[in-house]
Amino acid sequence: MKELIEQVTSKAGISEEQAKNSISTVAEYLKSKMPKTLHSQIDNMLNGEKFSDSLKETFMDAAVEAKEKSQEVLKDVAEKTEEAAKNIKEKVGNLFK
Repeated sequence: MKELIEQVTSKAGISEEQAKNSISTVAEYLKSKMPKTLHSQIDNMLNGEKFSDSLKETFMDAAVEAKEKSQEVLKDVAEKTEEAAKNIKEKVGNLFK
């Protein structure tokens, strides 16, 4: 963020403290207009990272989370299917007793 503060102080002709306050105000405004998942991306960009780098990290995190949740759902479905098959087998077996 140091680089951004230097640019703002130089171009706007304001103190470092005023630049920090201005940047903070703009960051909070942007965050109020964007989904929470992008808030850290705004902070990352203000700290000199490229948006694509930080966005890539967000998408990768989301992909990992989606994969984990999918695996949980599929495991649950497999368990319920196995239980249903067992119940059907038992009921069919009882029909011929």
